[in-house]
Amino acid sequence: MITIKEVESGTLAERAGFCDGDRILRVNDTPVKDLIDFQVACSEENLIFEVERDGQTYEVEVERGAGESLGFNLDEMRLRRCNNKCVFCFLHQMPPGMRRSLYFEDDDYRLSFLHGSYVTLTNVKTADLERIVEQGLTPQYISVHATDPDLRLALLGRTQETVPILDRIDYLARNGIEMHAQVVVCPGINDGLHLERTIGDLKGFYPAVRSVALVPVGLTKFRGHLPDLTTVTPDMAREYVAAAEVWGEASVRETGERFVYPGDELFLLTGRMPPQAGYYDAFPQIENGIGMVRSFLDRWEAGHGVLLEGPERPLHLAIVTGKLAASFLEPMIAELAGVPHLQVDLLPVANDFFGHGITVSGLLTGEDIVRTLKEGPWDLAVLPPNSINGDGLTLDDVTVDEIASRCGVNVTVGDYDLAETLHRCFSIGQDAVRRGRGRQLSELGFFVGRRT
Repeated sequence: MITIKEVESGTLAERAGFCDGDRILRVNDTPVKDLIDFQVACSEENLIFEVERDGQTYEVEVERGAGESLGFNLDEMRLRRCNNKCVFCFLHQMPPGMRRSLYFEDDDYRLSFLHGSYVTLTNVKTADLERIVEQGLTPQYISVHATDPDLRLALLGRTQETVPILDRIDYLARNGIEMHAQVVVCPGINDGLHLERTIGDLKGFYPAVRSVALVPVGLTKFRGHLPDLTTVTPDMAREYVAAAEVWGEASVRETGERFVYPGDELFLLTGRMPPQAGYYDAFPQIENGIGMVRSFLDRWEAGHGVLLEGPERPLHLAIVTGKLAASFLEPMIAELAGVPHLQVDLLPVANDFFGHGITVSGLLTGEDIVRTLKEGPWDLAVLPPNSINGDGLTLDDVTVDEIASRCGVNVTVGDYDLAETLHRCFSIGQDAVRRGRGRQLSELGFFVGRRT
């Protein structure tokens, strides 16, 4: 059963007579337990809904045109909680006092299918795997980290054994489910020969396992009572990138695809710009930071010509970013030096909140942004889109309006197309953007914690 939270005005759902609070029990005789069931069952054009309202059960027939939206906003779905204690888990490195959803450790194969979240598959049963296959919940994004069973158990912080990940992958591969794997590289633990084994084992399942992403472990200053881990240094990053390129070139010769992709952060740690777009094939893990910088650079190259005439009146902009992005943003900002009426300052923010080892813009907090912008000379400051969520909040619950008020600087939220963002800023009289692209579970339609 799934509940309709809101029926949108003027939609097919409203015309069919649905009301807020209706509970959908079945669609075309298929029981509906959650959002996945609902989406699968609603794939046909002719639909018969069994609906419960005020204790009574009704049937509603709907004929939907190709591509037509039903017009439902559905109630939240409970997520499965992770049953691991990964030694590198970022949520275990959070300070107290932040909003509740930031401490929820999800590990839900439905969320993997719907939104590309990574799952360990340690909390799935045979029935779950059968459902993935039966409903075609593909692709799945899997946190592997190591294929050696003992090492993986240690990385996941488990005291009880679980089904080996290769057994899970084998079942899904044999049943036509595409997978994309992730390895969080922890120096001295799952790198070296262990990483070579992991890549080799996963390559044996190609093309069912279509890609493997290598991302460096992220360590905050809040690691009290947690296992000792080593941060990835530039020399280590060079080693990991070099190994990935050897494996990748071998895969290109064999299959035509690279298969192993270092995360953008690894390239930037080496002082290199990420490779050209062809390196990333179809960009299979771009939301995981694999090729996102290259996509950003290519959008700039294609679109920044629109900025060359400049704004109609003098405009002094601040571009806020994390320390890591400064290396590829600086040359882009330098290209604007001769644009009339325009001055652009790049402001890399040191992450005092989590620690200076955290350099990505998606983990900037409102406090650090305010400290950097406070009483500056700018007409407008542009915040990274992944530092502000869909509710207009930073990680430490500071709103965009609060940042502007405390800094004495007008503030807007940018997008992943810098040229388009700056061009929008030229019309400084327009309403500033207050919401970003940093996603939280509640924005994706999932319920976290207990209902009151």
